[in-house]
Amino acid sequence: MTQDEEKECHHHHNQRGLLIPAGLLIGLGVGMLVGYSWSGLLIGLGFGFIASAYLKSAGHPVGDAAAYGMHHGSRWMPGLIGIFFIIFGLSVIWAPANFWPYIGAGFLILVGIWFLARSFGKA
Repeated sequence: MTQDEEKECHHHHNQRGLLIPAGLLIGLGVGMLVGYSWSGLLIGLGFGFIASAYLKSAGHPVGDAAAYGMHHGSRWMPGLIGIFFIIFGLSVIWAPANFWPYIGAGFLILVGIWFLARSFGKA
């Protein structure tokens, strides 16, 4: 890896690290404007995780075998966590109390999908 590629990779890593707190703060601000601070915070946190997962997958070139082997499975987990936080935030606003068991089941399904994706990625 050349010095320019290392700088580019480090630049992407720094951007990724700020996406989660940025989403958190933006979501909290929007939530305060509409009267749902807690839900806005959760939804913003979810979008921050999803953006982090997207940049994590775009940060490594296709031909870089070392980076692919290290980061292939781990790029999905922030996305799944983000989806969970968005669903959780929306359900606080709109979902009745009997919807909460479905949220837990959905999260477990997403974690199971992550394990499958991770196991097939190593094959």
